[in-house]
Amino acid sequence: MSETTLNTIGFVAMIVSLFAKRHRFSEPVAYQYLSRYGASELLVKHYGFLHTQDYDQVVDDISDYCQRNGGTLK
Repeated sequence: MSETTLNTIGFVAMIVSLFAKRHRFSEPVAYQYLSRYGASELLVKHYGFLHTQDYDQVVDDISDYCQRNGGTLK
C-alpha cells in the first residue's frame, strides 16, 4: 500500500473519530452516517486539501455537508 493511501486512511479514521465524539455517536455509527450522506467519499476525494486544514473545521464542514444532503444532527 502506498504512503498516500495509508495517510488517507489515517486521516479519514481521525475525522470519523472526531465526528463521533462531537455528535456523540460510536465510531462505527459515525462512519455509517458519513458514508450514507457522501462525506466519507468527500474526505477521500479531497484528502490532498483537507488534511492541511484545521480538523475541527473539517468536522464542521462535513457536518454541514451531511445536513445539506439530508442528514440530521442534533
